Amino acid sequence: MTTTPLTAPLVDAFATGFLRTAIHRLPAGGYLWVRRPGADRPTSLTGPTPGARAALDSLPPLSSPGVCLALPTTESDALHYPAPGADSVAKLLWTDLTPAATAHLAAALHGTGRLLRALHTAPGGTAVTDRTGPGGPARLASWMDSGTGPRCARQLHGVLRDRLGDARWKTVRAWCHALTEPSPGGGALLHGAPSTGGLVPGPAGTDAALFTGEDITRGPAGFDLGWLLGEFLELRMTTAARALHRPVLTDLPAALLDGYGAGADPGTTGRAAVLRIMTHAHDFAAYVGWHAELDLYATTLPRYIDTEGHAALDGTA
Repeated sequence: MTTTPLTAPLVDAFATGFLRTAIHRLPAGGYLWVRRPGADRPTSLTGPTPGARAALDSLPPLSSPGVCLALPTTESDALHYPAPGADSVAKLLWTDLTPAATAHLAAALHGTGRLLRALHTAPGGTAVTDRTGPGGPARLASWMDSGTGPRCARQLHGVLRDRLGDARWKTVRAWCHALTEPSPGGGALLHGAPSTGGLVPGPAGTDAALFTGEDITRGPAGFDLGWLLGEFLELRMTTAARALHRPVLTDLPAALLDGYGAGADPGTTGRAAVLRIMTHAHDFAAYVGWHAELDLYATTLPRYIDTEGHAALDGTA
């Protein structure tokens, strides 16, 4: 880096009890995203482990039209990510998108699909990563077992435990557990938590950046795909409840799937989408607070669990 957050202009900042983010404009061009643990985060925020870096270093250069992996540098308790823009896809989805902007995002999602496929199938991906299973489902499983946490975590636990019932609760817990079990042949090298909040497009003609490294692990390839598709299913769920129709919430995941291509197990992908929604509900309750919309999650999740998240794949809500 040619500058530090102390000298680079701050253009945005936001935080939850889990994660704090500051975005700085670099004088030489581009942006620096600085992520730090939130006040209620139970663990430190760490970059790629030595095993994860070794796994990534063992791979041939991963390239995908329009998207690149962005690995962080570690500065004290913060991770510094280089990025081409100051707005993530997650933020842009809440704006009024022009047709050109929508096409730009679709290209970023298509490229992300291709990049994840390259990561999952690249030679050398059998390297040890020092992690057993993705962190999100592990966090969800811990809360399901304990029923505790900051802010409204206990309240949401009671609501979901009641609405889901014993059978569904055990089903979701089993899905979490399965992701920590060794996969045949070791499984694919996973991003571990791809998200629209960590996908940052730049100006037209530049590559988007997919923040990568905090959650690198091994497991079934369909997990990465489902984790990202779950965000779009969640948004379709909440917009449908308000009688809104936003084609972009179907078009963008379709672009992701088209970029990835065939091969991911639909069962794993759908279940991962459900886990993503339930993990986000937990994270909001625990690290932000209660919102009336969480009742919608409690009402809708039983249907998603019973159908193993099929709606994440077919574009419905």
